[in-house]
Amino acid sequence: MNLLRNTKRWIWPTLLTLILVAIVILAENIHHHQKCTKVNINIEGDNDSHLVTAEEILEIVNPNVVESPEGKPYDKIDFKRIEKRVCLNKLIESCQVHRDLSGEMTIDVTEHTPLARVINNNRSDTYVTEKGDFIGISPHFTPRVLLLSGNYFNEVKDLTDLKSKPILELIKAINEDAFWKAQITQLVIEKDGGITLIPEVGNHVIEFGMGIDIEAKFKKIKIFYKEILPAKGWDTYHKVSVKYRNQIICE
Repeated sequence: MNLLRNTKRWIWPTLLTLILVAIVILAENIHHHQKCTKVNINIEGDNDSHLVTAEEILEIVNPNVVESPEGKPYDKIDFKRIEKRVCLNKLIESCQVHRDLSGEMTIDVTEHTPLARVINNNRSDTYVTEKGDFIGISPHFTPRVLLLSGNYFNEVKDLTDLKSKPILELIKAINEDAFWKAQITQLVIEKDGGITLIPEVGNHVIEFGMGIDIEAKFKKIKIFYKEILPAKGWDTYHKVSVKYRNQIICE
């Protein structure tokens, strides 16, 4: 009797466990062989409008009938391969592919937020990312960003190297300050890295020098705007230099 009682005690939990395992295996098998019913594109970013379109992403994902994921079992679809292909578009920062229980695939795309735009007669224009990468431009949207020009860009392929770090730091400093972001519209950068600022308001240019002592130099420029220009007039000077320490030279 005790043996029968003990047997009844463990047989039902064991049976329930086996049933649950069978259900999980069956669900996994169905899920694994489920076909892709639809591809959804979700584009994210901090731009006012998108640099890329859902149609462009779909063309990358569905270049032809053979490579199209729609109608294929999910065990035949390589998510990582799709992500890598989508990220070949330099305007895209990251891509993640996932699916839901209904069989729909979603491709989440995050696009870059450009900090500046290089304008150069010797090569095509390009946006600059926070890391200093050049990513080309978008045919769909032109964000209002800081313009970069000058002989410096005749040779460099990006702003990721140590030599370009001061330039990138200056670009970031301008973008992070509401006043300077509105007032400084362009940087002209010479071959040696010397920088001239072109302001939005006024007929003057600002000789900034190398991209060092950024905070101190901007303090001197503010003195020029708050104390010197109101006293002398906005059209008095055509150039102001803050490249030398403890000096503001107005011409």
